[in-house]
Amino acid sequence: MKTRQIVSSLALAAAVALGATGCGLVAPQGTLEPYAPSDGIDVNLEGVDVRNLMLIADQSGDNFNVVFAGVNKGDAPVLLRLTFVDESGSSKASADFLLEPGLTSFGNPEGDIAPTLVSIAGLKAGATVMTYIEAAGGGEQQRAVPVLDGTLAEYQDYVLSPAQLAVEDAEADAENDATGAASGSAAAAAGDAQGDEEAAQ
Repeated sequence: MKTRQIVSSLALAAAVALGATGCGLVAPQGTLEPYAPSDGIDVNLEGVDVRNLMLIADQSGDNFNVVFAGVNKGDAPVLLRLTFVDESGSSKASADFLLEPGLTSFGNPEGDIAPTLVSIAGLKAGATVMTYIEAAGGGEQQRAVPVLDGTLAEYQDYVLSPAQLAVEDAEADAENDATGAASGSAAAAAGDAQGDEEAAQ
């Protein structure tokens, strides 16, 4: 009788142990699943990875800083286009980003690249916005991108103030003027060369 009780106890212990470990054998372990380490999303395209993509509202709540890191695995620059569309599909905004080979960060006011802002009617912090992520030659994916504000301390530096927006606009205007002046100079030089050629004839 005692022998039977010992065997029964061993069988019960084995069953309990198997039940306790069975979940680990069948169910996927969360630590093995890929995930974005912050509140943004990750997207993998052909030759390009987008890391921790999110929108962060400015102080007015009407404009949104596009924040992410782009990884270009190739040897040549790649154009990345993000198109944000509201729930009704009536309002959308697109932004283009040039990804140099390697890692490039976007949205940091203190970074080397000026932040890019988009405006989508009715969009508020705490929501998500449907986004089409497209890389030249790398295909396209559609994902819901979170919209945040400065409630969390780690994002406060990405919330642009009116003064920062004015500086960004001034820098953009100066860059456009420089580009226009360079184009005008090139056209004028081409015209002068053509005139000299006609005079020589």
